[in-house]
Amino acid sequence: MTEKELIEKIEKLEKRVAELEKNVAYIQEDIYEFVEDDSEECGGHCSHCNGCGED
Repeated sequence: MTEKELIEKIEKLEKRVAELEKNVAYIQEDIYEFVEDDSEECGGHCSHCNGCGED
């Protein structure tokens, strides 16, 4: 593999890593919002509790 090919591959990997980091940030935000929303709606609903009637 030539130096130019390596540089191109590194650039593609850097772009992919940036995309993945962005996706992780969205997922973290979604999780935070879910946890916040869940606690407000149910007031204690968790994986072992069916207090609000949801499965």
